[in-house]
Amino acid sequence: MKRINYRLAVECFFLAAALSVAACSSGGVTAADPGSLPVAEKHGSFAVDVEKPAATVGDADYVFVGKVESKVGTTYKDPVAIETENGTKEIADPYTDYKIKVLRNIKGELVSDRAIPVQKSGGVDKEQKSVVLYEDDVLPEVGSTYVFLAYAQEDGSLLVSGPNSSLEIEAGTEMELGKSKVVQAYGEAMKSQEKTDRTRFRSNFDAS
Repeated sequence: MKRINYRLAVECFFLAAALSVAACSSGGVTAADPGSLPVAEKHGSFAVDVEKPAATVGDADYVFVGKVESKVGTTYKDPVAIETENGTKEIADPYTDYKIKVLRNIKGELVSDRAIPVQKSGGVDKEQKSVVLYEDDVLPEVGSTYVFLAYAQEDGSLLVSGPNSSLEIEAGTEMELGKSKVVQAYGEAMKSQEKTDRTRFRSNFDAS
């Protein structure tokens, strides 16, 4: 996917604020192939250093290695009406819904006996013309394995949001996760995590 620099208005918010995403949403299966679309990067201000694993691990509720089993669809939230040269149109933030199988827990204990629903901030926009993502972020692909940093929402659902929140592990290391440099790095980050003081919730899929 080709990346284009696209600064969204009113998109300056703290990472922890993702825990209280407004309703006003509509769901639907995305028809467009994300791999064929350019990436529209959105920028934000974050409560932690998103380039520092110890900081992002400390802020997240769950950190785990997971394989993407399926993509369920795309949900659009926080609709805003904007004026264009062709009149008024509505834009909304895309969130991609997945079923993910937990292969290894790094922080927290999520169930691993079945694929669980996880929502990712980002995805194909409503016009099917681009993939909206934070800078330094990727849209997970079905069949691939990542280290995910997730936030438990008040309703018990799981949200993955922000730069460096979905990190693909190296090819050939899924069966031997201990050899993955990404898994090793986030395992080490867990040992030196910088915990943040904020309201936290428990996932519906917490196994502890």
